[in-house]
Amino acid sequence: MNSMKLILLGAFLVLFAGASFAQEEMTKEQWQQETERYTRLRDDERAKLQQLTNEVNALQAQSSKLDADLNGCMDALYALVGATPQSAADYRAELEASERKADELLRLSDADLASRRSEVDDLSATSKRLRDNKLSLIPEFSSRLDALDQKIESLRKALGTPFAGGSYVVQRGDYLFAIAKKTSTYSNGFMWPKIWRANASKIRNPDLIYPRQKFKLPAGSELNATEKQWLDRYWSTRKRAD
Repeated sequence: MNSMKLILLGAFLVLFAGASFAQEEMTKEQWQQETERYTRLRDDERAKLQQLTNEVNALQAQSSKLDADLNGCMDALYALVGATPQSAADYRAELEASERKADELLRLSDADLASRRSEVDDLSATSKRLRDNKLSLIPEFSSRLDALDQKIESLRKALGTPFAGGSYVVQRGDYLFAIAKKTSTYSNGFMWPKIWRANASKIRNPDLIYPRQKFKLPAGSELNATEKQWLDRYWSTRKRAD
């Protein structure tokens, strides 16, 4: 508001200076009339400014009252479900973290997502736990949980049904990555170390497999700790060979 007052004052001074510059060409009566006119203009602008200030102050007071009323309503709503504003804030933060995780997983390729199936399972468990909290009945949270569950369902569809296990007879041109990538097996080429470890007695070199070999394919949707160690060992060997 101070800046608006300065602008009005500056405009008045400019007008006053213009009048002063022309005073030699005015009679005394004309000069007095101009002075009175500019004074009235100044007073009118001051009155408008004061009116605007009063309106802004009234709107700010109304906004503060509405905020207080809303906070009171929310506190009462939280109390109905046995919660407090702080527990609701903690609940909101956990929901936001789950939403970010779901968005992160949705951006992954199918192959990368398959290697992080456990995170989808964890996300699903978190959503269920959030649903079990009575805060989930509050509209702010219930609509967001619905959207989160839809994202989790999309992730589940992208992952498909975990491979239940079986066997596979090697065909000409096969290699472990290609076998693991088949939709009839893991649908994820990066699962090949699982085949290697389960058939270590038949696979001396994972880069060399032969037609008509029959491999056991363990059930699962991701590599366990031991299989990851085998993968690390493979890359270490390749690096030394290079």
